[in-house]
Amino acid sequence: MTINEYPRLCGGTFFTLVLQALQQRMNAREHYDGDSDGLSDPEVLVGLIKVINPAYVDPGKEKLKTIVNNYKRCETSTSTYFPFGDDQVISAFDEIIRNNYQTALNGMIGFVNDFLDVSETVHKDINLVRALVALIQQDQTIKAGDEFFIGPNGEKKKKAALGDLKEVCLPSFILGVWHYVVVNRKDNGIGKKTYDAWCPSTGGGQRKYTAHMGEGILNGLTTYLVDTKETITAEVVDEPIEDDASNAAGQDTPPVSQQMVNNNPTFFNINISGGNNSFYQHVDKLTINNGGKQDE
Repeated sequence: MTINEYPRLCGGTFFTLVLQALQQRMNAREHYDGDSDGLSDPEVLVGLIKVINPAYVDPGKEKLKTIVNNYKRCETSTSTYFPFGDDQVISAFDEIIRNNYQTALNGMIGFVNDFLDVSETVHKDINLVRALVALIQQDQTIKAGDEFFIGPNGEKKKKAALGDLKEVCLPSFILGVWHYVVVNRKDNGIGKKTYDAWCPSTGGGQRKYTAHMGEGILNGLTTYLVDTKETITAEVVDEPIEDDASNAAGQDTPPVSQQMVNNNPTFFNINISGGNNSFYQHVDKLTINNGGKQDE
C-alpha cells in the first residue's frame, strides 16, 4: 500500500496548530509603542522547549526569529539553540514522562496558562484537540497501536482509540502529543508538504493557516484544566503573634505556618482576628478547589 506523504505530524505542524490556539494578541499600535504581549512565535516555542527542559536558557527573540520560522515551516529540524537533536535532553524528557509524570505535567500547565486561550466562548482549546486528533488519525505513518501519554495521570492511549475521546485534560493531552513528537519525529522535514498545504505561499508575505483541521469530529468533546500539585509553606513575615494569655505567662508564641496550593502565585495580605488574638500575614495566592471550580 502506498503511504501518503500528507498530512504528517511533526514539530512544525504541531507548532502551527498550537499557534492557532493562542490568547488574543496585542494590536499594532501597542507593538509600535514597544510593548510585548509575550505571544510571539519565538516566545511560544521557547515555552514548549521549557516543558522539555526547564533549565533551557532563552537566547532572545531576535536570535530565534528566523530559525523558529524555519522550524514552523518544517524547513529545519534543529539548530544550536534548539534541544531537539540532543539525545541526552530528549532521553531525560522521555524518562520524566514515564516515571515522574507530574513534574512534566506541571510544566505544561504553566505553558497552557501563559499562552493558550481556554475561554468558553471561542473554544480554541477544543479546536486544538480536534485538529491534533485529526492530524494523528490521517498520518498513515503513525500506527494504530502507537501510544500517546495523554491521560491526566500519564495514562497511555492508542491512536486507534483517539476518535472515542469525550473529555480530555488539556495540558495532559498537549503534553502527550508533544512528547510523541520530540521523541519519535526528529526529522521535522517530513511535515513540509503538510505545512505548505495548510499555509499556502503568499510570495514572501505572511502565510496564513487555512486548513481548519478537525472540523466535524469529536462532537461533544469537552476539555478541563488542572492545578499544580506543588505546595509551599507561608511563614509569618511581620511581628510574632501576641496573645494576652501567653504574655501573662511570660511565654513566646510559636511561629505560625499554613499549607496551601501554589498556582500562578500573586501576592496579597491576610488579616485574621478572633477573640483576643490577631495577626497580619503576607502569603501567596490561595486557591481553593470545589468540585473542579476555583474560588479565589
